Amino acid sequence: MTSESKTVTVNVCAWSENGGGAPKAYTLPLEGAMDVLNALEYIHTHLDPSVSYRSSCRRGVCGACVMRIDGVRRLACETEVRDGMTIDPYSRE
Repeated sequence: MTSESKTVTVNVCAWSENGGGAPKAYTLPLEGAMDVLNALEYIHTHLDPSVSYRSSCRRGVCGACVMRIDGVRRLACETEVRDGMTIDPYSRE
């Protein structure tokens, strides 16, 4: 990461039996547009392998990556990541 690279901080909720566990902040590099699914992949691969999520088609068709993003059910593959957002990949709703 260069000194000119942008970073974004996202809050990822920990798993909880009732959903919506305590969030943990992760800072990751942002180069151009990045969707939430790519952000979660980066976090899992480079920062915290305990972060897990579901995905399949990566095209907004199957619905496997639906999760609660800033309190709204959305597809992670179609939602652009932004600084300060809260992601709950474990939501049961």
